[in-house]
Amino acid sequence: MAAGRRQVVLVSNGPGELTSWVRPTLAAWRRLDPTARIALALIPCQFAGGGEAALAERFGADAVTTPAAFVRGIALRRAPAGLVDATPRPRGPGVVLSMGGNGGSAVLLGRRLGFPVLRYSFVPYRVRGVQRLFVHDERTARSARLLGTPAGRVEVVGNLVADALEAAAPARPEGDPHVLLFAGSRDGFAVHLIPFMLALADALAARYPGASFAWPVSALLSAQAIEAGIAGRHAATLGGAAGRREGDVVRTPGGARVRMVDESQRPGQLRAATVAITIPGTNTLELGIAGVPSVVMLPLNRPEIIPLEGPGHWLSLLPLVGRPLKRAAVRLFVERLRYPVSLPNQLTGESLMVEVKGQVSVQGVAAAVARLLDDPDERARRSARLVASMPARGAAERLVRRVYDTLGWALPAPPKGDAT
Repeated sequence: MAAGRRQVVLVSNGPGELTSWVRPTLAAWRRLDPTARIALALIPCQFAGGGEAALAERFGADAVTTPAAFVRGIALRRAPAGLVDATPRPRGPGVVLSMGGNGGSAVLLGRRLGFPVLRYSFVPYRVRGVQRLFVHDERTARSARLLGTPAGRVEVVGNLVADALEAAAPARPEGDPHVLLFAGSRDGFAVHLIPFMLALADALAARYPGASFAWPVSALLSAQAIEAGIAGRHAATLGGAAGRREGDVVRTPGGARVRMVDESQRPGQLRAATVAITIPGTNTLELGIAGVPSVVMLPLNRPEIIPLEGPGHWLSLLPLVGRPLKRAAVRLFVERLRYPVSLPNQLTGESLMVEVKGQVSVQGVAAAVARLLDDPDERARRSARLVASMPARGAAERLVRRVYDTLGWALPAPPKGDAT
């Protein structure tokens, strides 16, 4: 009996990995092997906002399972239902590709399914049971080898974030300069940040009357968080302001218009932006790849509301001592270690993005943005360096091809006339 179609299970967790890694990889997989069955297994993540499964459903996977299904399945010593074909065997060969979160969870899932486990990661630590580690650059590959990953099991394929920025026509701004405001993708932080961004638009509009403002709204934000943010329920946290929503426009107290745009329009907005204001995260790399000079701010006015990775997150949940522990951990990381918080600055070792950390204010951040807006030569210099130093596209297709080579699989021949 002939073998069935190949079974691919992509394992991921948080919003950044889903939009910047999983989405372009799944699209490349569909182009290169339309016959493969591709499922997406979400695992628990402290950065999750609850809307990850709904977002992942838009990517075109054959199945999506939730973190709750993963936890239930592992407790019952089985994989979540729906990750592989329910048809009788032979089902076809399979693979689990870890793309974010705890690699051990992917290994556990691979054991339940009987599939080999591969991993793509920016972090070089070794995970037992992973047959091959794919990374974004040679520096990470060297670190992985130093940490015990055999040289033959680590490979550079490139940065998937570059592929996430699909070719798009520039948006048509309503004014000049065109300023992008990113209020994050996590409800618990966005409710504090949205009022700050509205107040910031007010301050900048007073100095640049012809400016236009766009807020690419994350698909992971709940309607309740957006409403609370615009209403300014937590405006006091960072000294922000309430706004008034009129359809897809938010009016600030001073009369500035902030247009809310769907996340699908983000690539076009990036191509049209003069500057952007954001918080740390994968979007700083997207802005870098698009060549947008940006102000990246990490507010420490209330450190306990900032998500932490790994053990720091779980320690912060302890009764009574959790918030003080988290407050101290964030301040230690940002203030004492002096580590860049934007990915372009981390990758290049240069100060290509303006970073504002600590006790932030609307006036202070507005002044940092104004220095960029008032110096077109400096903006051009930063933009050129970003474009020259950021990753190039093509990593998603390389990753898929290298997965097939590693497993000894053959990609189907492209249809006649297809140059792929």
